[in-house]
Amino acid sequence: MTLLSKRLQAVYQMVDNNVRVADIGSDHAYLPVELIEQGVASYAIAGEVAPGPMSRSKEDVEKFGLSEKIDVRLGDGLAVITDNDAIDTVVIAGMGGILIQNILTRATTEQLQNVKTLILQPNIGEPLVRHWLVENNFAIVDEDIVEEDHHVYEIIKANKVENPVSLTEAQFLMGPILIDKKTKTFVAKWQHKLNSYQKAVENMGHAKKVDQDKIDVMNRYIKYIEEIL
Repeated sequence: MTLLSKRLQAVYQMVDNNVRVADIGSDHAYLPVELIEQGVASYAIAGEVAPGPMSRSKEDVEKFGLSEKIDVRLGDGLAVITDNDAIDTVVIAGMGGILIQNILTRATTEQLQNVKTLILQPNIGEPLVRHWLVENNFAIVDEDIVEEDHHVYEIIKANKVENPVSLTEAQFLMGPILIDKKTKTFVAKWQHKLNSYQKAVENMGHAKKVDQDKIDVMNRYIKYIEEIL
């Protein structure tokens, strides 16, 4: 019996064995509970930014009798992590790319010092997340894409490295590993995007004031998508 939605199942699959994990914005602590129950993680923090979700997560953790191994904490972003926690894996799932980027940018050196792996699932704004990773010495090592309730989610796993390889604009946009995997869900997503970009370019061409910069960007995206598909 799994508590996890298809999206969280995909996030769960990316977590390495025997880790100490912090799940930021934990949503009932379902992911930490599953990770501890299955013996994937040895210790977990469920971070919540508001008291309501925090008490719900606490109740769920207690219900499963896991209070020894899962700490539910109230705090903003990675502020729930202290040095002594020795957290090596951070999960941030179910938020917009801008918010994820923001949470990571505000994290202190101490909060990130033991972190070797980030598993991020932005609802939108995936390229922003990839840019942050590359600019902050993380290499993307795995990606997944799943559809659930008519929404397509991308999951990005990155490891801390000395010198990350930069990505091309197409890789930032579509995901370096997703491009290689080219799953049915990936193809469907970009086929749909391609159609809407083409329509947008056509409409912008008819506008009273033509925004050439925007059209150029869209045309570049169209070219990448056509090449990759």
